[in-house]
Amino acid sequence: MGNPRPLTPNERITLDTLLSGDFPGAAELRAQAPTARVIGRCDCGCPTIDLVVNEATPRAPLRKSVAVEADVPGGGLIVFVDGGRLSCLEYWTFEDRPATEFPPPAQIAR
Repeated sequence: MGNPRPLTPNERITLDTLLSGDFPGAAELRAQAPTARVIGRCDCGCPTIDLVVNEATPRAPLRKSVAVEADVPGGGLIVFVDGGRLSCLEYWTFEDRPATEFPPPAQIAR
């Protein structure tokens, strides 16, 4: 794990957009989001990031690792949790070349 860094504005708006809906654990994950820091990135060049959050924030009562998913043109976004805490923001595509940044919020369909 490298030095944690703040989320970029694009990463922040993508995470906040995905967490804005109503789903189990949303309130706890929204409480964690402001404390989220990036601790790693996918090696393929896509914008997928690994996250760590403040341990003092409430845990989401989830028994699964996927908190929320959304479709975007040519792929999708997934917010993963580990132990009730935000752990990854993934962007996957059907394209041969990975996307290099998260899509604009208007393209995120929850």
